[in-house]
Amino acid sequence: MNHRRLLVAATFLVPAVLFAQAQGRVRGTVTDSAGKPILQAKIIITCPEVATYRKEVSSDDKGVFTMLIVDATKRYLFHVEAPGFQAIEQLHKPLIGAQTLEISFPLKSIQQVQKEAEEQALSQPGIKELREGKDLLDAGDKTGARAKFAAAVQALPSLHLAWYELARLDYDAGKLDDALANAGKCLEASPNFAACLALAANASKAKGDMAGFERYMAAYKVANPMDPVIFFNEAAGFLNKNDDASAKTLLEQALAVDDEFPPALFELGMVYLRAGDSAKAKELLQKFLSVAPNHKDAPMAQDMLKYL
Repeated sequence: MNHRRLLVAATFLVPAVLFAQAQGRVRGTVTDSAGKPILQAKIIITCPEVATYRKEVSSDDKGVFTMLIVDATKRYLFHVEAPGFQAIEQLHKPLIGAQTLEISFPLKSIQQVQKEAEEQALSQPGIKELREGKDLLDAGDKTGARAKFAAAVQALPSLHLAWYELARLDYDAGKLDDALANAGKCLEASPNFAACLALAANASKAKGDMAGFERYMAAYKVANPMDPVIFFNEAAGFLNKNDDASAKTLLEQALAVDDEFPPALFELGMVYLRAGDSAKAKELLQKFLSVAPNHKDAPMAQDMLKYL
């Protein structure tokens, strides 16, 4: 009778022994990309096979955390995060028995991730040629730059910045039809790109196409309503009609957007001069010369200041 009782007791011990044998230990190390430990990183452990399983631990002053996994027969998802770093996730199955699974969790800083993303973007076909073209343009090689911009739009036809650069080169070379054609391609890719709208407006005006100029300028005003040029151009229309009062308001609006916009400083100074306000005229003309000493109107401003 006693023998049977011992057997029954032994049957209850078997599952416990098997459960203990299925345990596993994990030792994780959280570092930055240079291998420096990250303190107080948060590690969240879940199990895809057990929806209710969730554990949370933190790394110590050496970037290390340890934990016991009761059921090492399953795989566990380790989510690791720390302030200023990009979180990562790794799926691991612990080692059963007395062995410890060593895991490394290298985290990239947010700045590093952003830099890598920028470098990757710059190396993409089209973007790469655009960047190279701008470098050549800065070096004064317009022929080489044009070839790169052409290669950029061939690789990526929707790259409006490259179409703009081609249009700008054409405009500077006096090829107004080509400038308008490339500006049109730019606007097909990016209809509200203010720089292309402005270039198309200028090219149209240079061709004597005032209807085209007005059309592009209307779109430009919508795309870039706070450009001081818009207020200045409207003021110029009133100045040409000797309507200083109307021009004054618009010139002041231009300077409210950019208080160092040279044309507005000069013209508003002249408006005050004609109105007899010598002190304000002197203030504006002096500021004009300080921000734009080589402007075409600088000699006139210097002459006016001699009498103020």
